[in-house]
Amino acid sequence: MSSQILYPDEVFAYRIGNDPKVTIVAKGHEDGYCKIRIEQSAAQIYPPIFMVVGDPCEVIGYFPYTVSKSIPYATDLDFVYFQTGSGTEKIPVRNLLDKKGAVPEALTQTNDNQVIGYAYNSSDINVAIADAVSKLQKLYPGNTNAVLVKSGFVGVGRPIGIAYYYVIMEQQ
Repeated sequence: MSSQILYPDEVFAYRIGNDPKVTIVAKGHEDGYCKIRIEQSAAQIYPPIFMVVGDPCEVIGYFPYTVSKSIPYATDLDFVYFQTGSGTEKIPVRNLLDKKGAVPEALTQTNDNQVIGYAYNSSDINVAIADAVSKLQKLYPGNTNAVLVKSGFVGVGRPIGIAYYYVIMEQQ
């Protein structure tokens, strides 16, 4: 079966500071669809258009869904294009560092030899460590020797419940 475009009730996008990733969260209700996810449109445009798609299946009931996807995204763009029932909409990208209390103070005050790794919509410390190590390897190619300085989990806002795990690693 082929995937179908679905139209969510709500779409949000956010990033943390100048991190070159954006997380898109979409919520809605559907009847008869499984494997609901966010995908990039096949259209070759910049910036790309994203949409919710699902595979038809024999599920009876009007069920809620929440899907999210973290993607590499240019830090100079403050919106994402998203396909909704009203057409292609420009969804503003919220910067969580702009919300008072949304980000621990430790994440806004790192030293030059420290990097922050994130695990978006997850509490998996291994994903956050892998993100931090890859950032350190870019800064210190061939000579990465780091320690974990701090870690934590942040949940922000309702009704979308944005959450992420973070680690701060320091080059020794």
